[in-house]
Amino acid sequence: MSTSTLARLRDANISWTLHITTLFASLYYLRLSDISTFLTIYSIITFLFDGEYLLAALQDPTEPPLIPHPYLPFLGHVIGMFWYGASYFSRVNEKMQYPIFTLQTMTAKTIGVIDPYLAAPIQRASKNLSFYGMILEVCKRLVGFDETTMKVIRWNLDGAHGAHEGLMDEGGSMVIAELSPGPSLNAMSTVQLDKFSEMLNDFVSGSDSVNISLMDFVKNIFTEANAYTIYGPQNPFAIHPELIQKFWDYEAGMIAVMADVFPSITARKPWAARKAINDALQEFVEREYYRTASPMIQKRVQINLRHGLTTKMTGRAELILLFGIIGNAVPTTFWFLANIFARPDLLENIREETSQAILCTNNPNSDSKEKTISVGDLKTKCPLLVSTYRETLRSIGNLASVRLVTGTHTVTAPGYRPYTLKKGAMVQIASGVIHSLPSVWGPDAAFFNPMRFISLTTNTEQFSSETNPNSTLAESERTATALPRGVPSAAFRTFGGGSVICPGRHFAQSEILGFVTLCVHMFDIVDRITGKAFDVPIRDNQRIPLSVMKPAKEPQVTIKRRTGEENAIWKLEL
Repeated sequence: MSTSTLARLRDANISWTLHITTLFASLYYLRLSDISTFLTIYSIITFLFDGEYLLAALQDPTEPPLIPHPYLPFLGHVIGMFWYGASYFSRVNEKMQYPIFTLQTMTAKTIGVIDPYLAAPIQRASKNLSFYGMILEVCKRLVGFDETTMKVIRWNLDGAHGAHEGLMDEGGSMVIAELSPGPSLNAMSTVQLDKFSEMLNDFVSGSDSVNISLMDFVKNIFTEANAYTIYGPQNPFAIHPELIQKFWDYEAGMIAVMADVFPSITARKPWAARKAINDALQEFVEREYYRTASPMIQKRVQINLRHGLTTKMTGRAELILLFGIIGNAVPTTFWFLANIFARPDLLENIREETSQAILCTNNPNSDSKEKTISVGDLKTKCPLLVSTYRETLRSIGNLASVRLVTGTHTVTAPGYRPYTLKKGAMVQIASGVIHSLPSVWGPDAAFFNPMRFISLTTNTEQFSSETNPNSTLAESERTATALPRGVPSAAFRTFGGGSVICPGRHFAQSEILGFVTLCVHMFDIVDRITGKAFDVPIRDNQRIPLSVMKPAKEPQVTIKRRTGEENAIWKLEL
């Protein structure tokens, strides 16, 4: 044993004096026949309570430092992550303030990364750090794939059978192409904006008003509109409207279903909801309703069938995409609306700024006015709107970026010592912690600042490639991740980062900016009881995150047309 190891053992938070004294006392006071039993029991107790401290002392010094659980070794951190959800990484590291650290569980190590400068090299593509190694098991449990399907999905993930081979490569490349700035994305966004216009014009008119949960308002509109845009007029939610509520019943209880402990009994409601959705998606494939869907879905279904997925499993695969499309867009839009309407001054400033994106014309066939909002102008001429959107994303983006260490890997970054990641460990880049670091975002990191993303070097021409064909992809990527001065790109993690970034981010930006601006100009949204601005909801930090944060309590609001807008006809255009 080396001198450095002995030194670490000596300095470990272990009561060596107590243990040595106890052992000598047992030899002195106990009968010889009892010593063996005592030592066995004592060794077990000592290992359970001091085992993590012993592992920390014996750990390879090049690995991220291990933080032992002070009360319940090997199980404590697991319980903590379930109990505190996304906030656990900041809680457990509050005293030590390590940029990267290790948590020991019964079977493996979890490595928490809370420094953007270390997150950057980890999120780059590497043969030793696998994204799919973790996420595919989540997807299997999320939708209920069988093992035959998983074999098809896993085939050639490592590229052993050649580049650009296998279901994941072909399907993933197609989705990225369809959702990248260009004609396909523009066509899809146009359908979505038209559907929003239709639904919001019909939602309330004249002097009528609607009392509703703000979250339910967004859920109902987005679920129907997204399903129509992506999956066509014969989508499962159009044929079976009751599935809209069932989708959100499943979303609320999917963690319990994914735990897979007799879910038909222990998580009956979300399990039954998932079954109903999966049955409808199977019908969507078998009856070829997908042929009326967007080109992306038509291609996606055909790719899955061609690679050998059954119609049943091909349908289930769409639940993953549905969750990706709707599951994050809805809470993001909810928070965007809440952050604006709960702040009257900000609401008025955004109304004033975005008015320049509105074209007003008179309808020759009626007394009503037609007002058209240009989403392109919102992106390029409305910095406060875009900054508020991005600040909303920063404040609610808590989903960890996950990698599985498949081979020993060394992480290096300027100003930091090298860290060794050992095979079998799970790496979690803690987005919620990084998004709230004062060292990264400034002393007001814990507060909502709608002006945060406005600076002399950051303008809102960050989405222009969707409407400007002369913009290059490189320009789009650079400006789409524009940040306040001095903030590294890896610090803004709502859409992921590095080699794994959300392909739907451009579509989401168009639909959310358009929808929220339409609401800002069409409606007054106030507290149902007081008739005034509602309070900003409190975030539910203790939920295990599978999407952006939810509110602990949903505001109950009254929605009505603004004075002077009672009979106006509004339209969004790209």
